[in-house]
Amino acid sequence: MTLEDLASRAEVAEVAARYCRAFDRCDEALLASCFHPDATHEHGAFKGLSRDFCALGLAAVRQVVLTHHQLGQVSIELDGERAWVESYFTSYHRFGAEPPPGGAPREDRIMGGRYVDRFERRDGVWRIAHRQGVNEWLRYEPASDRGFFDRPASERGRRDRGDPVYRRDC
Repeated sequence: MTLEDLASRAEVAEVAARYCRAFDRCDEALLASCFHPDATHEHGAFKGLSRDFCALGLAAVRQVVLTHHQLGQVSIELDGERAWVESYFTSYHRFGAEPPPGGAPREDRIMGGRYVDRFERRDGVWRIAHRQGVNEWLRYEPASDRGFFDRPASERGRRDRGDPVYRRDC
C-alpha cells in the first residue's frame, strides 16, 4: 500500500465521519461538503439527488429532540479515482411531544444499517458520488433517560455550532 493510498483512505474515512457529525449538529454546510454536487442517493423510499435527500433528512432531524449517528467498521476498496465503501451505522433519534410519522410521543428510535457508497476523487478531493442506505434493523422503545435532561444543558451536546466540537479555545 502506498502513501497516497493511505492518504486516500484517511480522507474517505473522514468524509464518512463528517456525514454523521453534520446530521447530529444540524450543520447543512458540513453535510454538503460530503457529496459531489451531482451525487445521487437511495435510502428507503427516496431515490434522487443527495442534496435533496440531505435537505429532507435535516428537516426530519430538526423535528426530533436529539440524534446520534455512530459508525462501526468502514471498509474501503480503492480503485484509481474511485473507492467502494461500506460503512456500518447505528442511529438514535429521540422523539418529542410531536413525533414524525410512524413514531410515538417521547419514544426512542434506534436503527442499524449500512451506507454503501461510491466515492470519487475529483480535482484531488474525495467525496461521495452515490450513496445507498441499507437498513438492517429498527427498534422503537419508550424514552427512559432517568433524569438526564434535568441536568444542566452545559453537560450535554448541542445541535448547532455552539457544540464543543466547533470550539477551538480549549
